[in-house]
Amino acid sequence: MSAARALRAHLETWRPYTLWYVGLVGLGGAAVAAGPHHPWRLLSAWAAPTVGWLGGHYLGDWFDRELDAGSKPHRPIPSDRLRARTAVACGCACFAVLAVLAVAGGWGTGTAALLAGVGIVAYSRWLKARGIAGNLVRGALGAVALLYGALAVPIPSSAWPVLLALAVAFWAHDTMSNLVGALRDIDGDRAGGYATLPVRRGVPVAVRTVVTLHAVTLGAALTAGLLARPDARAAYLATLLVVAVTGVAALAPLVTRRGGMPVTVALRAHSVLVVERVVLASAVVGLGLGVVVQLVLALPMVALTWWAQRGMRARYELGPASAGLALATHRRVPLEDAP
Repeated sequence: MSAARALRAHLETWRPYTLWYVGLVGLGGAAVAAGPHHPWRLLSAWAAPTVGWLGGHYLGDWFDRELDAGSKPHRPIPSDRLRARTAVACGCACFAVLAVLAVAGGWGTGTAALLAGVGIVAYSRWLKARGIAGNLVRGALGAVALLYGALAVPIPSSAWPVLLALAVAFWAHDTMSNLVGALRDIDGDRAGGYATLPVRRGVPVAVRTVVTLHAVTLGAALTAGLLARPDARAAYLATLLVVAVTGVAALAPLVTRRGGMPVTVALRAHSVLVVERVVLASAVVGLGLGVVVQLVLALPMVALTWWAQRGMRARYELGPASAGLALATHRRVPLEDAP
């Protein structure tokens, strides 16, 4: 296999359009904790969740290799562009780096990293196929990333109410976005025997759950903003308004098409939610480090996320044939009828 082909397989496994989010959440946790903002501690708060996220992708794809062989044979492991044992080795290497960073940060970060590792393996190995329980465990990883970042720095008691409200917000949002991903994968999950919520209870129930979780996200995030320092509140609430509008744009098509959900409607909704959560995480960074730092980080990360999705997402999720059809037309609607 050529080096370029192997690198492409690893890059697809990393899912660059999701890569920037979790580190920003960890950084936000450290920023909101309002302890001494030592650069190395902030870097660790970003790096540890990011490398754990990468490890989770490698191991998750390894656990899903048989399911993907039937429903998504174009992905790196089923297509043999990435060997299964290589994926396991890379996942374990990422977890080893996470362990080093976590132990160096102390017992708090070590505990958070352990919880994250257990959650990743439990979700990928057992819980993904078990309905809303799997979505909740997967969603909890966002909250754990936030708390990891907070535990990387000293935490004054006054910061805990804000952190706990934000933990609820990220837990709800990550659960919601994971459930939207399950809406995208209904046919493959059903064929593979995965009893996800849409497979077990139907699309309308899943969509109502998604909308409820988004409302919980906004409510918890608003609560955090009202509990935060007054001097940082205005920019945060303005960003939260952007998050709310973006969420409506993402979820409205799901509500409209809940009677018969085309794969690409769910894919587009998830693509917008991926951008929305980067904006939400940047708002948390702004609470602790200021709006200038927020914008310096958020603008390029949103741009990179959107660019990576346009270049890779449809091909990775739907396969080359559907991606090619999408690229061959200037209209947006026909992609919904792609094979």
